[in-house]
Amino acid sequence: MPEDMKIQEKPSILAIDDEEPIRTLLYRGLSDKYRVEVAASAVEAAEKINKMVFNVIICDIYMPEISGREFFIECRKAIPEVPFIVLTGQPKFADAINYVKEGAFYYVTKPIDLQLLRSLIDRALAEHKVRFNPEDTLKRSEFKGFKILKSLGVGNSGTVLLGEKEGSFYAIKILRKDIDPENYELRLKRFMQEYEILKQINHPNIVKIFEFNHDDKADMPYLVMEFISGKQLSSYIKQKIELSFENKLYIINQIAYALDYVHQCGILHRDVKPENILITDNLTVKLSDFGICKVSNSGITMTTDVLGSPAYMSPESFDSAKTIDQRADIFSLGVICYELFTGVRPFQGETFYQLLESIREKKPEAPRKLNPQLPAWLQDVMAKMLDKSPEKRFNSAAEVMKAINFYMKEAASGATAGSITTKILKSMLFMSNVWK
Repeated sequence: MPEDMKIQEKPSILAIDDEEPIRTLLYRGLSDKYRVEVAASAVEAAEKINKMVFNVIICDIYMPEISGREFFIECRKAIPEVPFIVLTGQPKFADAINYVKEGAFYYVTKPIDLQLLRSLIDRALAEHKVRFNPEDTLKRSEFKGFKILKSLGVGNSGTVLLGEKEGSFYAIKILRKDIDPENYELRLKRFMQEYEILKQINHPNIVKIFEFNHDDKADMPYLVMEFISGKQLSSYIKQKIELSFENKLYIINQIAYALDYVHQCGILHRDVKPENILITDNLTVKLSDFGICKVSNSGITMTTDVLGSPAYMSPESFDSAKTIDQRADIFSLGVICYELFTGVRPFQGETFYQLLESIREKKPEAPRKLNPQLPAWLQDVMAKMLDKSPEKRFNSAAEVMKAINFYMKEAASGATAGSITTKILKSMLFMSNVWK
C-alpha cells in the first residue's frame, strides 16, 4: 500500500484557504486532535485528495484560480460521503442556505471560532461514521475479493471505487439503489446495458471491462474496469495545464478515433464531456461512462428526461421528437475542441433554459477572436462540428480525423493557405456561418 494510504490514528482533516494566517491558525488549532493537511488553493487540495483519504474537508469560498464553490461542487460529485465545512469572510444568508441545501455540512463565518469549529468537526465525524469511515475502509473493507482503497467519484450509474487485488488496481463501479430508488429499475437497465456494450469493445482509447455481476437477491450490481491513472480532461481545462497545440490536437484525434469505433458498433455515447475523458500521463485518451448511451434496437430510449450534460449537448438532443444519431456526439466533440483551445465553452447560460437557448439559437464567438494563434483551418473544422443543423456537420468522427490530419500534413509540408489542395478540402467542408 502506498505510504500516503496507511492508516492514521487521528481523523484526517483537509483545510483549504488562500490566506496563510488562516491556514496557520487551522493547522495549529486543530493538530492536537486531528491529522491536519493544509492547502493554499483548490488545485493543491485536489492533489492531496488524490493521494489520501480525508474524514472532513474545510474550505474557504473565495479563492483564486478555482473558486471554493466550484471546488465544493466537484467534491460533492467525486467524494459525496465526506462532510464539507464551508468558510467565508463575506457571509450572506442566502449563501448559507444554498450551501447547506447542496450538501455542505455547515457554513462557518470568519473570524474563526476554533471551539465551534472543533465541535462541528466532531459532529460531522460522528454523523458520518456509519456511512463512511476511512479507517475501517482501509483496514477491513473488501468487495468481491478486492480491497477498497477509496472513492473515485459518483457517476450517472453509481459510485466508483478504487480497488486493489494481487498488486493491481481496478475501478469498481457499483450501482447504488439509495442514490435514486424511484428510478432504480431504469438505472439498472442502463447499468447492465453499459456492461453489454463494454464487454464487446476492445479499443485502446476506451476503458476496458474485466468483470461484471448482478445478483437480484443480495449484492449490488457492479462492474470491474480498467483503472486509469491520470486526470480528467476537465482538470486540464480548469487548471489551465499547459499543453502544446499538437498535443491538444492529439487528444481531439484520439477522442474522435474512439467515437468512430463506437459509432461503427451502432452505439451513441450521448454524454461526451471532459469529465468522461481520462488522460494518462503519456496523453493517451480513455473514453469512459457509457451509462446513458444509446444502442440500436436496445429498447432503452429517452423518455421525458434529458440525458447527458447540457453544456455539451447538441440542439437536437433536447428534442425527444427528433432522431439522434452520431452527429450529436460530433457536436459534443466540437464543444470540447472549442473549450480546449480557447479556455471557455462556446455556449453559456446561468440557468438551464438560458443555456438551452444559447445552444439552440445563439452563435458563439469565433475561436480566433479568443485565441488569435489558432490557424483558420482549425476554426473551420470546429465550425463544421458545431453547426446547429446535423445535416451540415461532419457525418462521422472519421471525417473529423481526416480533416485534422490533412491540414496538419499540409502545415508540415509548408503549404500555404491558398494551395490548391487546401482550397479543395475547404470547399468540401460546406460550412455555414456559425460564428458571431
